[in-house]
Amino acid sequence: MTTTKTIAVSEAVWERLKEIMKREQAKSFNDVLARLIERRTGASTSRFGVHKKLKLRLTQAEHEEITRDLH
Repeated sequence: MTTTKTIAVSEAVWERLKEIMKREQAKSFNDVLARLIERRTGASTSRFGVHKKLKLRLTQAEHEEITRDLH
């Protein structure tokens, strides 16, 4: 079960988020924020929910090497 949180933003930020949501064709503000976070930090959305103190960052090549099917 996913829990949600409420955050307060200024009117200007709210308007910018709405613009980004429209431009990116995002389905929700959650999607907008997740995309912005991913772009800024390089953390893929698949890592959301991973232990916050885990500092492991893989390159695309490293990720593919680890996750490829060896069978």
